[in-house]
Amino acid sequence: MKEFRFVNELGSREIGDTIGVLEKPRLWIPETDYPDYYFWLEKVEEELGKDLKRGLLAYAGKEPVGAVLYQRHKGLDGTVEIKNISVSPDMRGRYFGAFMLRNVEMEALNFEYPDCDRIMVDTKTTNNDMIGFLLRQGYEPKTRTDLYGLGTGEDIVFTKSSDEK
Repeated sequence: MKEFRFVNELGSREIGDTIGVLEKPRLWIPETDYPDYYFWLEKVEEELGKDLKRGLLAYAGKEPVGAVLYQRHKGLDGTVEIKNISVSPDMRGRYFGAFMLRNVEMEALNFEYPDCDRIMVDTKTTNNDMIGFLLRQGYEPKTRTDLYGLGTGEDIVFTKSSDEK
């Protein structure tokens, strides 16, 4: 049996491991939905290093197997935005995604950004697995729009209000 651990203080090694998780095949995120994804990853690495984005990283033994990235929303006061939820396919059924997301919710709203009381996350309308996951985690669909203008289809924006404050 592997030892599992979760890290939310990301030094340079953990930032590299986070990018490694995001570069590999992962549950819920078809690469065709995000054609600028690898360009975005370069930006993410820099923003994690500058603490503009935060993250939670999961390990199985020494192998990084999951990550959730988040930040204060740049345009909506009182809102934390989940930028990415990634879990290695071999961790399916272990509730890594749910565990990481719940811990990010608690950490973000109670410690990182205590003036925020809402979390927002989006996914493509065609990503039924992620839609189901977010609904099971208590997120509610709010709007449908092409958020990124990349011609890859509409997105659903989900929100969840804090019930912990």
